[in-house]
Amino acid sequence: MSAPPLNPDLLLARRAAAGRVDAWEELLALYSERIYNLALHFAGAAEDADDLTQEIFLRLYQNLRLYRGDVPLAAWALRLSRNLCIDHYRRARRERRAAAISEEVLTLMPAGGDDPQAEAQRRQQLRTVYRELEAMSEDLAEVVLLRDLQGWSLEETAAWLEVPVGTVKSRLHRGRIELAGRVAAKLAAPAPRAAVPALEVEPC
Repeated sequence: MSAPPLNPDLLLARRAAAGRVDAWEELLALYSERIYNLALHFAGAAEDADDLTQEIFLRLYQNLRLYRGDVPLAAWALRLSRNLCIDHYRRARRERRAAAISEEVLTLMPAGGDDPQAEAQRRQQLRTVYRELEAMSEDLAEVVLLRDLQGWSLEETAAWLEVPVGTVKSRLHRGRIELAGRVAAKLAAPAPRAAVPALEVEPC
């Protein structure tokens, strides 16, 4: 009786680990944009994000032989890159506490339409959001960044953080409340919900 076929993720990983250029290029095509955008949020600037993305893919290539196919390759790759991203994020928090958020990060966020005044206000709010995230505790800031600014699902966020989904929900609820209050205070808004509508506290 013949062995069952390998699942596509495991087959791709094994081919890439064996030095197949086409397989590695397929892997890059699948994950490079998502990992770069994630790296940009953690690194804060395009040049640093490029370096971080290269580090992540180097680590990914070095560890492909360890992938067993028991979880999706995307989840495995993101989990593998977590320590690198966190290290960069911690350094960035120390180095950029008072710095403005880079234009590269702001361009990743939804545009404010054709109204220049609305767009300027949106960018100011986003700068404030990022500054206040850097002042928050890491466990709350990271879950808000991944869920609300990166658009990850609860399950993806839980897998990345290696915590239960319930823990993500709890941190997200507390993080949204704290961030909304911080941003409202900085923008002198009458109430947190009016200040950051995209981060209104809602069911997780």
